[in-house]
Amino acid sequence: MLRVAVTMLSDWHVGTGAGRHGVVDRMVQRDRDGLPYVPAKTLVGVWRDACEIAAYALDEGESGVWGAWVEYLFGSQPALSERGVLPASGTGRPREAALVVSSLHYPRSVAAALAGKPLVRTAVTFPKPGVAIDPATGRAANRLLRYEEMARAGAVLVGQAEILGFAGLDAERQRCVAALLGAGARLVESLGGKRRRGAGRCRLEVDGLAVDWDWLRETPTPPGPPQQPETAAPSASSPVPSSGAAPEATGGDWEIAELRLVLDSPLVVHERTVGNAIRSLDHVPGWVLLPAVLQRLARPEAAEAARRGDLVVTNATVEVDGRPGRPAPLALVHDKEDASRLCNLMAESVPDGLRAELFDGAYVGEYTPGRPLPVRHCPRSEHAHNTIDDAVQRPTEQVGGVYTYQAIAAGTVLRAQVRAREGLLAPGWPERLAGVWRLGRSRKDDYGRARVTATPARPPDARPVPVGPLRVWLLSDALVVDERLRPSTDPAHLAAALGRALGVTLRPLPDPGGAGLATRASEARRLESWHRRWGLPRPTLLGLRAGSCLSFEVVSGTVDPEAVRRVELAGVGLRRAEGFGQVRIGDPLLHAAFRGAPADGTPTPLSEPAPPLPPLGEHAGMVRVVEEAAWRQEIRRACEALAATRRGRVLGEGYEQVPPSQLGALRVLVTNLTGPRDARAGWWLDRLTATRGRQSAWPEATRHQLRRLLTEPDTVWEILALPEADLTVTENGRAELRERLWAEAVRTLVTDCLTAHARAVDARGEA
Repeated sequence: MLRVAVTMLSDWHVGTGAGRHGVVDRMVQRDRDGLPYVPAKTLVGVWRDACEIAAYALDEGESGVWGAWVEYLFGSQPALSERGVLPASGTGRPREAALVVSSLHYPRSVAAALAGKPLVRTAVTFPKPGVAIDPATGRAANRLLRYEEMARAGAVLVGQAEILGFAGLDAERQRCVAALLGAGARLVESLGGKRRRGAGRCRLEVDGLAVDWDWLRETPTPPGPPQQPETAAPSASSPVPSSGAAPEATGGDWEIAELRLVLDSPLVVHERTVGNAIRSLDHVPGWVLLPAVLQRLARPEAAEAARRGDLVVTNATVEVDGRPGRPAPLALVHDKEDASRLCNLMAESVPDGLRAELFDGAYVGEYTPGRPLPVRHCPRSEHAHNTIDDAVQRPTEQVGGVYTYQAIAAGTVLRAQVRAREGLLAPGWPERLAGVWRLGRSRKDDYGRARVTATPARPPDARPVPVGPLRVWLLSDALVVDERLRPSTDPAHLAAALGRALGVTLRPLPDPGGAGLATRASEARRLESWHRRWGLPRPTLLGLRAGSCLSFEVVSGTVDPEAVRRVELAGVGLRRAEGFGQVRIGDPLLHAAFRGAPADGTPTPLSEPAPPLPPLGEHAGMVRVVEEAAWRQEIRRACEALAATRRGRVLGEGYEQVPPSQLGALRVLVTNLTGPRDARAGWWLDRLTATRGRQSAWPEATRHQLRRLLTEPDTVWEILALPEADLTVTENGRAELRERLWAEAVRTLVTDCLTAHARAVDARGEA
């Protein structure tokens, strides 16, 4: 694992492409701590460009070995080849990037220190004015004044990088990788917006990369990168292929591992593409988690168990009261204006005055009679990116242009389960699932990093089945087929599959229409998936949507509670190992009548409790820059407020009697003031008393107040009354900043008061 650090040598801007109306036209991107950061895509883009320059020089202007190493590290660019921007690299599979980079953020100690100091945190950025120049007149064009948000210079942003498969390379190839990345890092001089106009100057440092420059000089023909395999090797994203027909599922009880996923970065689980926007699901399907589970178990019997249904990975949903959230039943509605008022269409009629509306993307917890039902939503975020055309150095449609990702927000806590038949896997297998996972789309850079903990859990006990119709709640999409093995969304085919699993015969209850309580609330869902190993689309999946509620009549047989327990653990229908077909039979929620009772909508915290604040250490200087900027902002704000309403407290009572020429002399004095012990201030004040004409022009109260203000170190701070505790982060920061900013505070305070006084005099004269 490599440590990557970028030191910003000038103010910088990595923007969102949006602004805040009336405040700023272009905003910087912020992380979940509210601090500016450098997205991994931005870093990878400039790092790749720098490595391409180095490779071009090492290959002496031709397409050679070093260019192949660039493609090995950063991946091929098939989209550019298809558009003719780059020459085609053959008909094989696109090469995946071996370099995995995280986004760069303020160090943990700095972010933690600023978290409780909002006044200091806001000083991390500042608005920078700008204009557009009219080419005809050479002057600022009308109505084109703009404000761009800039992050301050001096920041050190840190992250991590990893070279996949680096340990498997021989020594010569490892030197090639280190030399190319090291040379590229040295060539990175700036990043972000307006970097050709002085913004974004930086220094990129990579720790843990042993670069042998002597070897590079002495090796004219280095070895090339490993060849791209014809098919991808099994990995976290490539499940082990089947070697034949999978045997039937075995019996026995289950062992369960509870997975808790804390997202360190946003997670994109592709749902659909709409124009230039990639939309994400609000959960992580089991088919996304299964390859990662198989990779970490690293046992052939685990893959075989998954194919025969003896290993099940459920969907990862948002955590509700410490357990996996369950998709809200489609039979559960709420009032359009008051989402806390609930109604169960399968157990009660809609109360008068309740304008029913379905829950959209909600998850619920366990229902306990007499208590509010916990309802949560999975937080999602939007992220804008662009692809730069090298020819014009701007995003263009030919190379992809601007696009957005919708993602599950960073900090979200998700829950899932891995279930395996008892005795199938070696003891202690849940411990092998813990660690850092990378999931979803674009996981090589900004997205998909999750910290996973796995805890063994015992299977639930069997519970009584309610008398009457069998009510079934789908906790995940269910895939069933008809008599001709075609995908079906007909409840009758689900009844057949469920009946076989329970050992009974089921028949769907007919829909009563508007004459009675609902017997079914279901929807169909169509899923388009992709086979990464083959590089081809998979067949469309058509099934009943998660959250669907159906009622069945038991035609023959008796529903055994133990059989219900087995079905709820194993699932029903096809592809159960991937999380499909999870059901809940006879849940108390489906039989509950709320009569407009409220739900508990308290949001679940997005992240774990914060650990103790780490020491600032080497980053204290970086924090001092922001701290000083925050003090300056508060000084200006306080001076403006005092100048508007309390000038007498600053200049002393009777200052209005002083002639303008004498006030002008005071302005000149404070402009050149350096500190409370500046001899010029004492000499000037003594002259006011000694000179008869000046003594009469300056009232005694004014002279006394000015002497205190200009010669005592604490007077100006008493007058300003800054919230110093909220403005100070570093050790001894209060005392040091008081001393350093004393002259600036006095100068700003006196100048603002004199300016406000002059304006007031002019206003009275005009009146």
